[in-house]
Amino acid sequence: MYRDWLRDTKITYIARLALIAAVIIGMALFAWTNLIVYAGKEGVLISNSVYFTLEDVAISKGLDTQIMSFNIQLNNDSDSVVDYNHYGIKVASQAGGSYYARMTKTTDGLVAVHSTTSYNYVTTIPIAVETSQLQVTVFERSGGKLLDVGSLSVASAQSFGEQPGQLLLNLADVDTSLTTSSYVTVQVLKAITVPQDGKWTLLVDALLTPTGSESITLPTGLKYLLHDEQDKILVFTANAINGNSINAGQTKHVLLTVELDTIPNVDKMVLELANNNLGTISFGKLSLISLSQVAKMGEKIPYLIQGREGLNLELQKAEEQLISNKKGVLITTVLHNGSKSALQTPTLTGTMISDQAALSIATDTIISPDAYIAQGKSGIYKFFVLLPEGIAAEQLKFVTGTSNTASGKTTGAAVTSATKDNSLSVSTANITSTVPIALVSLQDGITTATNLDSIASYTLGQAFTFDSGSKLIDPELEMSVVELNGYTNADNGYQSVIAKFKFLNKSNETLALPTFDTTLTDASGTSFPGTRETTSLTQLIPNAAYVYSYSYMLPPTATGAFKLSILDTSNFTQVKLPIADYKVTMNQTGEDDPNAISKVLSFYPYTVNIENWELSSVYSSNAYSYKLKLSLDIQKVAEVIVDNTIATMEFELVDGRDRILGSNNQTLQGKGKLINGAQTVTFTDIKSEQLDYPLTLRIYENITTSAGVAKRLMATFKQ
Repeated sequence: MYRDWLRDTKITYIARLALIAAVIIGMALFAWTNLIVYAGKEGVLISNSVYFTLEDVAISKGLDTQIMSFNIQLNNDSDSVVDYNHYGIKVASQAGGSYYARMTKTTDGLVAVHSTTSYNYVTTIPIAVETSQLQVTVFERSGGKLLDVGSLSVASAQSFGEQPGQLLLNLADVDTSLTTSSYVTVQVLKAITVPQDGKWTLLVDALLTPTGSESITLPTGLKYLLHDEQDKILVFTANAINGNSINAGQTKHVLLTVELDTIPNVDKMVLELANNNLGTISFGKLSLISLSQVAKMGEKIPYLIQGREGLNLELQKAEEQLISNKKGVLITTVLHNGSKSALQTPTLTGTMISDQAALSIATDTIISPDAYIAQGKSGIYKFFVLLPEGIAAEQLKFVTGTSNTASGKTTGAAVTSATKDNSLSVSTANITSTVPIALVSLQDGITTATNLDSIASYTLGQAFTFDSGSKLIDPELEMSVVELNGYTNADNGYQSVIAKFKFLNKSNETLALPTFDTTLTDASGTSFPGTRETTSLTQLIPNAAYVYSYSYMLPPTATGAFKLSILDTSNFTQVKLPIADYKVTMNQTGEDDPNAISKVLSFYPYTVNIENWELSSVYSSNAYSYKLKLSLDIQKVAEVIVDNTIATMEFELVDGRDRILGSNNQTLQGKGKLINGAQTVTFTDIKSEQLDYPLTLRIYENITTSAGVAKRLMATFKQ
């Protein structure tokens, strides 16, 4: 009997344990059916093969509201069709708030077997609600009741993103003839103030992007209102670049402009989208704070026009230039293509702004890149502007923009290129059709001609590095300066400087010899133009070199370091575009020991070694003359081609009272040239009273230019 009781007790105990286990398993299964993690996603399970997931959550944050768009995906892995009409969606916060979710487009409610269907929703949430506290709840309609099935965390959704300064707008709220799926995001990219005609224009760049798969047309009833610092409402004029239609997957820039009497405080202004000019129905507000920030030179600014990542714009340098004694500024801007494909080169425009003078000035486009900028490469733009008198260059700001975002072609451009057929002038900028990209301050960034420390020092023979935007000199044509010498002639009162430029063709093709201008600029900012030697050679064969010179006239007081500039004038008459700048110093020739017996002289590409010399007078045929006997060793650089236009050697004989008794020109190339060994140079028609001692022999290099003969003293010998 005791055994029977013990047996019954044991069975009852086991049954109780089984019952408890069943309850625990049931509770676990209940919980599991509400929320699961499936294939790395959080989901709400309806059955073993049917579940919901939360996808593509995007939150647009305006000034006082935020709009959340999201997709609920019904995954049907079962063998039966699932009817979504039995379910619904609501949005709530963990703090207890509940928000209505509206389906944005019509989608089939029947989900076929082994397939998925997404249902798109939007909901408006107060700006104070933390999005991390939000959840999307799936409920079931059953017997006239709504039963919560499970909730999905917004923060854990697949593809979650927040975009401040953006509105999600249903165009059907503006125009009732549109479908309920006509949603666009509205984002403000830039807000720039530009002074014009005594007033100030506020330019706002708004970017509109359709969120659906349909093309849309912006309704005319959509109004853009400005709330200023006193909450006064002004109406923007809207200019949609390239029309009001926006294809799916594309973006549209809408330029908003409004005229103001005084310079505005943009950080205290608000943009409102509304149904009329009074703002009777508001579709949302966006603050303009921090959208008018001024960048610094050298800072890379995202280029948001092409609708892809990796593009940056950089204002690289600004240089002062004088045009007919008027101050100008040359701006170099670089577009870096860090995207994954080639970029069709956009047309950029530039506007110079002076807040102090309350004016804006259109710039001239001097140079722009080729049709495409390759992946990983950069395109160079150069702009030039003449400044009115009294404008402080260091207080200027520069606005870069584009007038056409699709094809890169300018429509209604504010500026024109400075070519040989037009001239530069100071003109007011028209920016109402220009999409602003960057606003850059030129403070402490303008390079003046007097700032020699900002450029690289040059060593004779060093190959020049040219501006990457220049096409003037072929990359296979190596260019260098092999001689830079100065000589001050006390008789004529100026200093003569000769720079010899060498060109080496490193290619396998014949290349054209370039034509360019050069200047030497001293530490005071005074520039001295170079005059090119007259030459006959225009083409250079492969693996050969050629040399020609530029001469400069400087005052004797101009000494020390200079800036040597190579200037491109091939496409413009007034603006001389610097394509290379180097800091140089020059040698002063003719100052060596006049009593030396021998001297080595450089007439590049020739080296003339005067090993010995002797001067004597001769009387013949009732006339006096001097004979100069020379012992010479002449060598030439083998790779350099020479022709009959090469510089000549001039021998000049001077008496003890510094009077020129006679001169004789000799050539190192062609008929009658000087050769190695003993040579005789004769000075004729010497008068008897000019037979005087001591005598001085001066040797010059004479270079023929379009402005006449430039000569530099090479050596002085005294007898």
